[in-house]
Amino acid sequence: MSIHESPQGDSRPAAYPSHDAAGQQLAATGFNLEFIADFGRRRFWLILISVLFMGGVGFAYFMAVPASYSATATLQLDPRKFQLFQQPGNLGDQGIANAPLESQLEALKSENLALKVIDELHLADDPEFGKAPAVPVISNLMEKAAAVPIISNYIKTRGPESQSESWRTRNALRIFDKRYTVKQRGVYLIDINFESENSERAAQIANAIAKEYITGQIDAEYEVTRRGSKWLEGRITELRDQVAAAEKAVIDYKAKNKIVDAGNGRLLTEQQLADLNTQLALARAKTSDMRARLDRINAALDDPAGNGFINAAGGAGDGAGNQLITNLRTQYLNLAAREAEWSEKYGPSHLAVVNVRNSMRGIRASILDELQRVRESYKGDYDSANEAQQLIENQLHQAITQSQVSNEAQVVLRNLETSAQNYKALYDNFLKRYTEAIEQQSFPYTEARLLTKATPPIKRSYQKSLLIVAMTPLVGLFFGIGLGALRDFLDRGFRTSGQIESLLGLRCLALIPLQKKPRNKAKGQPEPISGDSQTRLILNDPGPSSSVVEQPFSRFAEAIRTIKFAADLQGAATVNKVIGITSAVPNEGKSTIAAALARSIAQFGGRVILVDCDLRNPSLSRDLAPRATAGIVEAHYEKVSLDEAVWKEPSLNMTFLPVFSPAPIAHSSEILASSAMKKFFEKLRCTYDYVVVDLPPLAPLVDVRGTTHLVDSYLLIVDWGRTYTTVVQHALSRAPGVYEKILGVALNKVDMKALSLYDGNRARYYHNKAYARYGYTD
Repeated sequence: MSIHESPQGDSRPAAYPSHDAAGQQLAATGFNLEFIADFGRRRFWLILISVLFMGGVGFAYFMAVPASYSATATLQLDPRKFQLFQQPGNLGDQGIANAPLESQLEALKSENLALKVIDELHLADDPEFGKAPAVPVISNLMEKAAAVPIISNYIKTRGPESQSESWRTRNALRIFDKRYTVKQRGVYLIDINFESENSERAAQIANAIAKEYITGQIDAEYEVTRRGSKWLEGRITELRDQVAAAEKAVIDYKAKNKIVDAGNGRLLTEQQLADLNTQLALARAKTSDMRARLDRINAALDDPAGNGFINAAGGAGDGAGNQLITNLRTQYLNLAAREAEWSEKYGPSHLAVVNVRNSMRGIRASILDELQRVRESYKGDYDSANEAQQLIENQLHQAITQSQVSNEAQVVLRNLETSAQNYKALYDNFLKRYTEAIEQQSFPYTEARLLTKATPPIKRSYQKSLLIVAMTPLVGLFFGIGLGALRDFLDRGFRTSGQIESLLGLRCLALIPLQKKPRNKAKGQPEPISGDSQTRLILNDPGPSSSVVEQPFSRFAEAIRTIKFAADLQGAATVNKVIGITSAVPNEGKSTIAAALARSIAQFGGRVILVDCDLRNPSLSRDLAPRATAGIVEAHYEKVSLDEAVWKEPSLNMTFLPVFSPAPIAHSSEILASSAMKKFFEKLRCTYDYVVVDLPPLAPLVDVRGTTHLVDSYLLIVDWGRTYTTVVQHALSRAPGVYEKILGVALNKVDMKALSLYDGNRARYYHNKAYARYGYTD
C-alpha cells in the first residue's frame, strides 16, 4: 500500500488522492482559483512594489505635466442626398450616402486639413507648437546639457536644419496631432476637440478646423460642379447632334419607304385599308340587293301565264319602285275581282265578263312589257354594282400588299424612332442638369455646417492626466504579475509534495523543515570533541541530526519518524532492513537525514548501524568520526574486524561505520558493486535490525547504481526549491534499478512559512495552533 505524507507528518494510503492531485485535476478542467490565490500570496510584495512604483510614476507625471484647456466645436452633417446623375439632386454633392460618416471623420483628421490650419494661424511660429511642452525639470537638464561644449557644438551644427521652415511645420504638425481629437456624437454630429495651454487659443484652433473643413467641402463641391458643368456642356453638344441625326434618319426612312402618317396616330396605308374595307362591304351589299331584285323579275317573267306572275310582278314592282307596275297590278287585281264576281252573277260567257277578261289580258301584257323594261334596267344596275365591287376588291388587294410592305418597314422605323426618343430624353435630362449646375455653381451647397462654435473654456481639463494616473497602477499590476510569472517560470525546483508525485511518480514521504545551525556555547567552555580514537565513541553532535533526540516534538523529528514509519510499512510486505539515503546532486542534506534517521531508530531501542558509503566524499565520517583509522573499506577487505572499525553512540544504541580515506578512492563503484561488499552487508543484516546507508549523489557518480544488490530500498532526498526538477528526472532515468527500489522522496530544508505560498490550501495544516496540545513545535 502506497503511503503519502500528511500535513502533520503521518501517513495515509494511496487510495486517498492528495489535495495536490485534486488541484491539478481542477486546473486541467478549468479556472484554478487556488493557484491564483497562491500566486498572489507568493508574489504579493513584488506585485505591490510594481503597482506602487508605476503609481508613483503616474503621480509624478500628473504633477510635472501641466493640465491644458480643452475647447470643442460641433459640426452637423446634413443627411440630404445630392448626386450628379440621380433624381432628385443637385450637381457635385457627394453627400453622406457616398461618403459615410467614418470617411468624414478621417477627412477631419487628415494631414492636409491640419497643415491648412497651421498655415492660416501661423502655428509653426507659435512657441507652444515650436517645441514639445517642456517639463521644468527636463528643461533645466536640457539647459545644463546645452552648456557642455560638445553638446553646444552639436546643437549649433544641427541648428539650421532644426530651424528650417519645413522642420518647424512638421514639428508643429506632430504636436497638433497629439492635441487634436475628433469624435462622433449621435448620428450626424461630430465634435472637434483641441487642447492648448491657452483657453482662447484652444477655441480659436477648434473653430479654425471647423471653418477650414467647411471651406474645403465648399471648394471641393464647387470644383466638382465646375468640372461637371464643363463636361455636361460638351456632352450636350454631342447629344444635340445625335438627336438631329436620329430624327433625320426617321424622316429619310419614311420618305424612302413611302410611309405617310394619317394624322390620327395611324399610317396612310392603314387608313386607306380601313376605308376600302368599308367601301367593299357597301358594294357587296348593293350588288346583293341588285341581284335579288333581278332574280325576282326573272322569276316573274319565267311564268307570265301563271297566277304567280302577278304576285312576282308586284314584288318586282315594289322592289324596283316602279309606280306604273304597281298601278297596273292594282287594276288587274280589281278586274280579276270584278270578273269573278260577274262570272258568278251573270255567268262566264256574259259579254261584260268577256270584256273584263279582255281588259285583264291587256293589263297583263302591259305589265309584262314593263317588267321586261325594268329587268333590263336592273340588269344594268347589277352589272354596274358588280364592276364597282370588283374594282374595290382590286384596290383592297393592292392596299393589303402595300400595308405588308409598310409593316415590314415599320419595324425598322420604330427602332429609329425609339433611338431618336432616347437621344431626345437624354438630351433633355442633360440640359436640365446643365441648368442646375449653372445655378448651383453660383451658390454651392455643403452637407457640413458649424452647429456649435467653440468658446474659450473656463477650467483646465485633467481628463488625460487623470486617465494616465488611473492607468499606471494597472500597468504596474500587469507588470508585477508578469515579473512574478517570470520568477515562477525560472523557479525549476520542487516546492510541494504534489510536484514530487506528478513529475517523478514517487511518494513524498515527508517535508523536512530547514534546521538552523545551533548557537555556540558560552565563552570559555571547550568545544565538544566529535570522537575519541581510543574508545571510538560518538559524542552528542550539536548539529541538526541530533535534534531528533534533543527536540522529539519538533516538526523535524516528526518528519524523520514519518520516514521510519514508511520504512516499517515497507518491511511488513518485503524485507527492508537496508535503507539507502541518496540525492540527485550534492549538498541536499542526505548525510544529515541519514544520521537523523539512524538516531531516531536507535532512540526507540532498535539495533541500527549507520554506514557511510560515500567513499569519495565521506562528509558524515568527517563530522562523526574524524579521527577514525579504519572503516568500511578495511572491514570489507577484512583488514580489520567489524568491531574494530565501528564507532558507537554512548547514549543511544547506534553504531557508526565510517570511511577512512586519506586520499580519494578512484574505483569506489567497483568496491560497492563487488560480491565481497554484498557478503559484508549480509553480515550487517544478521547483526543489526536496521542498516542506514549514506550513499553518494546520483548525478555525478555511478556508485549508487552499483548498490542495488546491497540496499533493500532507497530514500531520495531533494533540496526544497533548489534542486531542478529536470536534474532529478534525468538522474532517476539514468538509474532504473534505483528508481524501482525507491521507498519515497523527502523534501529537505523546507521553509515552512514560505511553503504556504505554494500550497495555500494546506497552510492551515502546516500552521495550526491546536497542534501544541500534543507537544508539537516548530
